[in-house]
Amino acid sequence: MWILSWVPYGLILGLTGGWLTAAWTFEVLLGIAGLALAGSGFAQAVKEQGWKGAPAVAWHSLVHGKHVNAVK
Repeated sequence: MWILSWVPYGLILGLTGGWLTAAWTFEVLLGIAGLALAGSGFAQAVKEQGWKGAPAVAWHSLVHGKHVNAVK
C-alpha cells in the first residue's frame, strides 16, 4: 500500500483543481494506511536484524510478499 501511494494518480489521469487535490489526499491516506499496517512488523524486524539489515528486509518483503517477520 505504501508503494502505491507514490503513484501520481492525479497526473496520470490528467486531473486538475479539486480533483487533483482529492487524488493527492487519497495518495497520502493510502501511504499512511500502508505504514500503519506494516510499521509494527517492520519495527520488529529492524530490532531483530539491525538497521543495516533493514533495507534487505524491506526489499525481500516487497519482492516476495512475505510477512516482514518471516523474512530471514
